[in-house]
Amino acid sequence: MARVDVIILNYNGEYFLRPCLTALKAQTYQDFEIILVDNASTDGSLYLLKTEFPEVRVLALPENLGFCAGNNRGIQATSGEYVALLNNDTEVTPGWLEALVNALDRNPEVGFCASLMIRISDRKTIDSAGIIFFTHGVGAKRGSGESAGNYIRQERVFGACAGAAIYRRNMLQEIGFFDESFFAFDEDIDLSFRAQLRGYKCQYVPEAVVFHHVGGSFNRFFKNNIKCIRRNMLETLLKNMPFSLLFKYSPQILLYYVAGDIAHALRGHASLIMRARWDNFRRLLMTLAKRYQIQQRRSTSVSDIDQCLTYGGWSLLRTTILRWWLHAS
Repeated sequence: MARVDVIILNYNGEYFLRPCLTALKAQTYQDFEIILVDNASTDGSLYLLKTEFPEVRVLALPENLGFCAGNNRGIQATSGEYVALLNNDTEVTPGWLEALVNALDRNPEVGFCASLMIRISDRKTIDSAGIIFFTHGVGAKRGSGESAGNYIRQERVFGACAGAAIYRRNMLQEIGFFDESFFAFDEDIDLSFRAQLRGYKCQYVPEAVVFHHVGGSFNRFFKNNIKCIRRNMLETLLKNMPFSLLFKYSPQILLYYVAGDIAHALRGHASLIMRARWDNFRRLLMTLAKRYQIQQRRSTSVSDIDQCLTYGGWSLLRTTILRWWLHAS
């Protein structure tokens, strides 16, 4: 049995698979197995795997279950000590997996690690250097759009982008896998928040470099992503944020969500916003039941969670809202 299971989720990603798997096979750390979970692709993905990468273990699903359920099936079908998730539209550097494994081995208090994901279009600009969660109630890619040279130190971050991350299996078994009701988007923010509430730390590992075709695989997953994103953002907040912090930051949160919905509506997405909020309403009891279970199991103090958050502040809110309105006008 391999120590690390590298799970790649695929849906009609034939275009990306060859460079992704070729780069993965060239890793300096070799104690891993590749498991490709295929979400009922209709292109030549499975044929490519059979003819060019027969060593890859394929889990073919009968229908497209989405990002969350698809990855969950891969995690459930494996048993390695560590689980690494990798988007099919990525190309890892040779030392990627070794850097992540070493970070977990050297830091027993760390439950999961974030990679340095760089936009493949210019190979200098960051896509994600981990995840942050703002006090106005939304998660975001850390360092997105900035120079990769600005994030060269290993350090603790709020969470990891699931497009290129590694997790201790025992942590996932304790906090739960991805919330399958999300389908896709913000599932890694939700999982990161649950990990923080249980006292698991996330380490950003800049030596674990991944080049990413930003949006490549997700554009094949789900075209109407605004509905999922706006719905899942709110449910992540309602499930995980301790009540006292919800109250403390409620003015920021309300302003951000209301202004964001209005801005999207003005851009012509009013129906998607209405559907997202309808989903939030009809799923409210389910969301609150999940919240009860999560908060009952919380082992981290509210003050520690507060310190993990990134203070948005009114200046950031004003800038964000102004940008929304300018784009909407």
